[in-house]
Amino acid sequence: MNTGYTPPARISSHASPEVIDLLAVTPSNVPFAARVQKLTLSSDLEKKILNRNSRLTDSTYQHQKTTVLTADDEKELACEVLRHRHLFTERLLGSPRFRQAVLTVIQNIYLFRNRKIFFGKIAASVEDERQEALLLFSTSPSRISIPLAKTFQHLIVARVWNRIIGQSIESDFTDHHYSALLEVVERLNTLRNIYVLLTTGLVKKLASQINPLYKQSITYDDAVQIGAIGIARAAYRYHPSSGVRFSTFATHWVFREIQRQALDGRLIRISSNTVEGYAKARKDEDSGNLRKFSKIIESAASVDQNLCGEYAALTLTELSSQSPSPVSAFEKIQLRHILLQTIDQVLSQKSGDIIKRRFGLPPYEGREQSILSISEVYRVTRSSIYQLEQTALKKLHLHLRKQLH
Repeated sequence: MNTGYTPPARISSHASPEVIDLLAVTPSNVPFAARVQKLTLSSDLEKKILNRNSRLTDSTYQHQKTTVLTADDEKELACEVLRHRHLFTERLLGSPRFRQAVLTVIQNIYLFRNRKIFFGKIAASVEDERQEALLLFSTSPSRISIPLAKTFQHLIVARVWNRIIGQSIESDFTDHHYSALLEVVERLNTLRNIYVLLTTGLVKKLASQINPLYKQSITYDDAVQIGAIGIARAAYRYHPSSGVRFSTFATHWVFREIQRQALDGRLIRISSNTVEGYAKARKDEDSGNLRKFSKIIESAASVDQNLCGEYAALTLTELSSQSPSPVSAFEKIQLRHILLQTIDQVLSQKSGDIIKRRFGLPPYEGREQSILSISEVYRVTRSSIYQLEQTALKKLHLHLRKQLH
């Protein structure tokens, strides 16, 4: 059977959990509205989704009231996500290749921070749950059916899917087991996108409340785009049994994603706990903790992966524009010269231009641009610009570390 399906791009074995977490598939040729209609949602919720989607192209959209998720909407969507996760888990039982992928992931569960495997509480301990999962998938079942309690957590779903597509060959993509599993993944992603569509107001509100320290690395527009990824991560995991509304549950994921990408956007790596601790100490006027976190930041000078001295907490923008103290004026001018020279020597013309636009470096001095605006300049996706930016920052970081040590 030829499905006409183009397999998703292979994900590197070294891909971060953040990339694996989003269930990679090749973009569908089926319009979003048609994919929504294939789901078994209530007519009221389906109408709300389709209306919201059509309004995105309406020039008067900015003057219209933002659609919100009601408690009933959240319950219905969460139940659909759980149902499809359960269906994904069951379909893994139907193929020896899929079962082997599950066993490999479960055997290495100790590598994960969160070791919860199943949706329900069915084991006395983490190790008991692990052994139960290994037993379930170690033999060919007489019937492909499992109780809802044994539905895989998203952590397992994402890593099993990543392993399946990462080890597949071209002939595997025409197998009916794979086609059935892919259909479930695509529906999970459609449900994820519904959450993103109906929570734009929440994301914008949260983006306006981010820690001022992170605003040094990302703009409001970028925070909104990044926050949508946090919503996506929450959508795969949310269930009303958590005891909170989706907006409360998702807030953690939105702030976490903004924080992660804001800190990853710095040339210098200082832990998020340190940044948050320092900010809280300043707000509370806690001199003890303020001294504590200040010492941690200052000590970054001795860590091999960081730049030296007082530059340890600075972003590219700060390095290029902050007014230096008299003592360090010459050193900062020298460092700025090294940065600009490195960009031209180490990076390609396109990557260099992206970095200069992002951080307001000459010829865009003082005019930092968002990933969204840069993607429009180059007529590519925001994801492409973000990936180029991250690769460029890593190259700069490595080169500068060699130059300054």
